Amino acid sequence: MRSSLKKNGLRRLRPKLIPGKPPSEKEQTDFIEKYEKLRKSAADPESGRVVIFCDAMHFVHQTVPATCWGDPSERPVLKANSGRQRLNIMGGYDPVTCKLIHETDEKNCDSEKAIIFFKKLLRTYPKASMIKVFADNATYFHARNTQEWLEKNPRISLYFLPAYAPNLNLIERLWRFAKGKLIRNTYYEKYKTFRCHVFRLLNNIHNYESELSSLMVEKFQIIRQ
Repeated sequence: MRSSLKKNGLRRLRPKLIPGKPPSEKEQTDFIEKYEKLRKSAADPESGRVVIFCDAMHFVHQTVPATCWGDPSERPVLKANSGRQRLNIMGGYDPVTCKLIHETDEKNCDSEKAIIFFKKLLRTYPKASMIKVFADNATYFHARNTQEWLEKNPRISLYFLPAYAPNLNLIERLWRFAKGKLIRNTYYEKYKTFRCHVFRLLNNIHNYESELSSLMVEKFQIIRQ
């Protein structure tokens, strides 16, 4: 059966997930046009403008099975952890420099962590006249203390993505890449070992430049209803 499938050009594929309720095509195209204008200005090093794609992500200390070829009579077996410990990441990807800025620890992602992350952006880009951050509609970005902090720190300007549109957030691709590298079919006996590997990847994204070059292109898929 497998040889027949291969001869017909078929192979094992993982289904691709898309939002069940995507925004309208107009909302998506309007965002892309708006982003391209901002991105063009950020490409000029003398403009002092920076563009960041922001999103939170969670790495659970647990093996995530991935598809693989195998003998059905001897199904592959993977060790698993309790899944009780995890790292919560708030990250920002700079498409101009391909840099990842992140705030990672065991604390939940909330408005306090969002403000800590924004402060890290200001330290990372001390000479930037404007840091334009594209983010989803997470409640902690809309929280009163987050908005009050942003009002007092006008160098950061927050732009919200259309609801249910992860296809428009470039950092989502980076998270999928990181999960593939770190936890798919991979078992870490000790949490501290798992934690070390996560930080090693997040702090050294530049080491994966060749693998990310085709993935992190600024071309966005429009999801049609």
